Amino acid sequence: MIEVARRELERISRDRLSLWLLVLLPLGAIALLWATFSSEVVRDLPVAVFDGDRSDLSRRLVRMLDATPSIRVARQVPSPEAGYEEILAGRAWALFVIPGGLERDVRRGSPSPVVCYLNAQALIPASAIRKDAVSAVATLSAGVQLVAREARGASPGAALASLRPIRVDAHTLFNPTLSYVTYMTTALLPTVLQIFVLLAAVQALGSEIRDGTGEEWLEAAGGSVWRAVAGKLAVYTVYFFALTLALLGLLWRAGGVPLQESAAMITAATLLFVLAYQALGVLFVAVAGDLRLATSAASFFSGPAFAFAGVTFPVEGMTPVARVWSSLLPLTHYLRLLSDQAIRGATPGTSIDRLGILALFVVVVPALSLWRYRRLLAARPSLEAS
Repeated sequence: MIEVARRELERISRDRLSLWLLVLLPLGAIALLWATFSSEVVRDLPVAVFDGDRSDLSRRLVRMLDATPSIRVARQVPSPEAGYEEILAGRAWALFVIPGGLERDVRRGSPSPVVCYLNAQALIPASAIRKDAVSAVATLSAGVQLVAREARGASPGAALASLRPIRVDAHTLFNPTLSYVTYMTTALLPTVLQIFVLLAAVQALGSEIRDGTGEEWLEAAGGSVWRAVAGKLAVYTVYFFALTLALLGLLWRAGGVPLQESAAMITAATLLFVLAYQALGVLFVAVAGDLRLATSAASFFSGPAFAFAGVTFPVEGMTPVARVWSSLLPLTHYLRLLSDQAIRGATPGTSIDRLGILALFVVVVPALSLWRYRRLLAARPSLEAS
């Protein structure tokens, strides 16, 4: 295995593609993720406002909307139609229409709705604007009612209690700051890395078949297929294991992501996570018998994995077929374990089943595919190589 690993290091040093797969593309993708989500929360999304009332109350409402974290009143438009054009042109995420006679109707005690048109094609900006808009309007409405009830002789305490006789006392248990670094970056980082772990394994194994160097590789391993595969992939295992732990450490140190429970279990799961995707690389090359086809299969498997991992859409709400596909992704089990141990602070026993599933990938998948490698390694160079 040591001889095979030494041989693989020499191959990597001569291969430009390995430099891209191991260093430039992974680190570039991680840097892009950090640049995207480092602000932690959604802020200052541009919206348009049509103020049909132009009263003190409507101007106060506009100021309160602009003061919320996610909303920035970018422009006031002369008509609702002009505001709609702003949304179509992509210059505004929403349009607020304040009706004429707002202040007059409020003083009379008549309901006067403020209409918000949202671009819900993008769920995250739409939900952030909706939440802050409802909060701003509710605060303004409560202030108006409070003044009116005090004017009718109610004490400040009684007037305040009458506004919300029943209310929800909500407590955010995990990620109380609603940080996207904690929510998205922690999940997207392994998602990006699993693509490169899988593709690097496929490239390392499949290139021996493409180049017709299988017999030389097998000879370096003393004739053992198991040692040939293990020695070759050991180089990538050490690299991606160390890289993943280093990036997770940066998230905990510099990104403010909590580490609530077992660092040892996360470390073990990270090693199994890397090994599981390398095992899948072994399977893809064994089944395809061709580097190009195996690379296509690996890309198909790993590319859309995030959509089925249960981060943005819960697995429990998926169709049965999607749930089965989700269970076949090592990423699903690793992200659940990472969330449970780092963010939720669950006991290690809660995540032992996820650790066991990752271990099954490592043991079972190579057992299903290694038997094909002796025949593949003995084959002549393919037409692709020639």
